[in-house]
Amino acid sequence: MRRIGRYEILGLLGRGGMGAVYKAAAPLTGRMVAVKLCRPAEIMADVVGMDECRRLFLREAVTMARVRHPHIAQILDVDECEAGPFFVMEYFCNNLGVVLGEDYEMDKPCRRLPVDAGLRYARQMLSALRRLHYEGVVHRDLKPFNVMLADWGEGVDEVKLIDFGLSRLRGEVGGGHKGMVVGSPFYTAPEQERDPDGADGRADLFSIGVSLYRMITGFLPDENLKMRKNSSELNPELDSKFDEFLIRAMSPSLEERFATAADMLAALDRLSAHWESAKAATCSLLETEERPASGLRGRPRSEPLKAGVRQARQVFGLDELWRPRQTSAGDLADNGDGTVSDRSTGLVWERGGSDYPLAWDQALEHPAWCNARKLGGRSDWRLPTVDELGSLFAGPPAPGHFCLEPMFDPAMRRLWSRDSKSFMSAWYVDAETGFIWWQDMTCGFHARAVSG
Repeated sequence: MRRIGRYEILGLLGRGGMGAVYKAAAPLTGRMVAVKLCRPAEIMADVVGMDECRRLFLREAVTMARVRHPHIAQILDVDECEAGPFFVMEYFCNNLGVVLGEDYEMDKPCRRLPVDAGLRYARQMLSALRRLHYEGVVHRDLKPFNVMLADWGEGVDEVKLIDFGLSRLRGEVGGGHKGMVVGSPFYTAPEQERDPDGADGRADLFSIGVSLYRMITGFLPDENLKMRKNSSELNPELDSKFDEFLIRAMSPSLEERFATAADMLAALDRLSAHWESAKAATCSLLETEERPASGLRGRPRSEPLKAGVRQARQVFGLDELWRPRQTSAGDLADNGDGTVSDRSTGLVWERGGSDYPLAWDQALEHPAWCNARKLGGRSDWRLPTVDELGSLFAGPPAPGHFCLEPMFDPAMRRLWSRDSKSFMSAWYVDAETGFIWWQDMTCGFHARAVSG
């Protein structure tokens, strides 16, 4: 399929119960968009029938279009073509599932996010839910892969909720169908599994609780919907306040759970304030601590290469969560001229980077700007390889490490490498969470030049 309506199809992004989602280019402007085509899975069509699939599909577009909120993806167009009805949404490269490293083996541990990031994402998700519930919309399928992340280069990702194909509207009856599963394993509230039509907004709040637990511990609760362990047992940065919040958020009992998104949001704000106080108190005790000695010596690979997903972990030396097996605390020194020297590798780094996220081809041009300025008196700047960027990782987060003053701008959390995956995608590093992954070359990540 080359086109859907007026939109040029550039690739398949994913398939769900209600349809397939494609990356596409808008006419004239070439703007990247996501096009969802009504192409239900066979089991969905068998259970509810094609006419009902079409009704649910168009209702999803109407639901998303009627609710405007900064953390809900916006509908740009709705139309129909020979292949069927479709709607067009904002396109975002990243989602929370990718950042966590979730895959089909859901019970495996995932990457743990910094507590600040987990709290920030949960707050934005709750803010969007508060708006949805005000409109009488229950999402019913909240999970990390339905939480897109928009990076505008302002230092903070913005959550964008998507996939309202299983949502239920206020007063709607018959939205659930016998034999139709509503929701996703582990993230679905117990009452929603028993009675999809009867579940209210508190089911969505349960899903947020599971998501936050997952983000800040790296684990999921067990199948009995009881926490495998308290969050403070899995992440030593946390304490009983986090345990209390999550126990209430994930309670199997509706009466014990938060009553509304507003209630849960207020409690999360209190928890965040507690975290900030605890973090400040801890940092005051660690002001004189020095960084641990580097565990990496020698110059990493500087020549770019092309690596597919199957060989990338071996080529780049990554663990099962796509993090470098060998890390360096970074024997770093600020040169005072906009550059940073790493004595453990002999490399010199641009301390800053591109002011805004760039497409990969633009990132490749960024070092030329450093060379034209003779940044640090040097003219051999280039975009780094995965190995070079990985040499800056200090290893998995440990208690107190959030107190250390970063040598580089923490707002530039995702950085392009020179290494490609295919003619359409390239590898990048997530400096906030410490992993390596790939994305379409049209995605926007920052560029930081290296020399030496």
